Amino acid sequence: MSPTRRGAAVHTAIFYAAMFAALGAHLPFWPVWLQDWGLSPGEVGLFTALGVATRVVAGLGFPVLADRLGKRRLTMLILSLSAAALFAAHVGFGSKGVLLAGTVATGALLSGILPLGEALGTGASRAYGFPYASARAVGSVAFLIASLAVGALTARIGAMAILWWLVVALLATAALGWKHPGGGTGLTGSPPSYREIGALLTDRTFALFSLAAGMCLSSHAVFYAYASVHWRSLGLSGDLIGALWAFSVAVEIVVLLALGPRLMGRIGPTRALALSGVAGVVRWGVMMLDPPIGWLWVMQGMHSLTFVLGHVGAIAFIAAAVPERYGASAQGAFMGLTGGVLTAVAMALSALVYPLLGGGTYIIAVLMSASGAVFAWQLGRRWQGQELAV
Repeated sequence: MSPTRRGAAVHTAIFYAAMFAALGAHLPFWPVWLQDWGLSPGEVGLFTALGVATRVVAGLGFPVLADRLGKRRLTMLILSLSAAALFAAHVGFGSKGVLLAGTVATGALLSGILPLGEALGTGASRAYGFPYASARAVGSVAFLIASLAVGALTARIGAMAILWWLVVALLATAALGWKHPGGGTGLTGSPPSYREIGALLTDRTFALFSLAAGMCLSSHAVFYAYASVHWRSLGLSGDLIGALWAFSVAVEIVVLLALGPRLMGRIGPTRALALSGVAGVVRWGVMMLDPPIGWLWVMQGMHSLTFVLGHVGAIAFIAAAVPERYGASAQGAFMGLTGGVLTAVAMALSALVYPLLGGGTYIIAVLMSASGAVFAWQLGRRWQGQELAV
């Protein structure tokens, strides 16, 4: 039986909650888990960057396969269950080589889960007519709760709390993804062929969009890899670190709920991406200076500009420019191919630079944000709001 509009919106929102509960533990705290396992700060950055090729293949390959077969839900189920099992297996890892393999493999699986989850969410929003931003905001709430809870649990019982939180959240993601209302074959038309998917991914306008979104969003890579580790070195407690992460997401939630449904109608996707890049130059430039705690709160509040504008702008561009049956492939392209490459390169550079510059490593993010703003400006001149002819 087909779900109602309300039922589809609720299911999508709860699915986002499960998926982002996992990300709310992994993004801020997995580097902490690796460090507590015994890696040095330089090794933490190196481990998170070494899986670039695998993450690119997975982040693009899994969504493309899901679109080609018309099996988005089944693909989500397999990826989520596999990730949960592999994280659980980390309990027995006793060497750096095995840990590296596990880090690369889990990174690859998560790289496939995120674009597929967004394709499911936007597909359900299109099919049932509920606002994407409102459902997505529930995921941000879950990210906030996870950041606070995992930070507190880690401070009290140790880093193993991070591992088991990930396992439980990924199992919930698998269960909810299997029955997701945005799944199955593309909602309009037959599944695309590999040739048609290739035509989309090599379209010049789409490639320019991927560079703009990839640069703006991947500028956060330095922050994801080293913010928690660097704040720890400056003397910040686990609770305070979790609160800083949670505050940025709280601002994100307010923006998504209050402005999300109307934001793109006012400024449009390309302007949103450009503003994201400009805000990134400011945010990461200040972070280079190791600002006092008061300024850290302000910079975390700027997450609503550097991430929310970039993310919502990217989703809005895909919704307007890409036929729905290519939805997972489009999500995978900009998240897995371009964003994955740039994120891994930024993390690898950070691993080299951080031992020398500390907070000055944010210069990498400044340059990426500036480049993203330029690409977004060029995209705005080329794209006039029409659906791509692929």
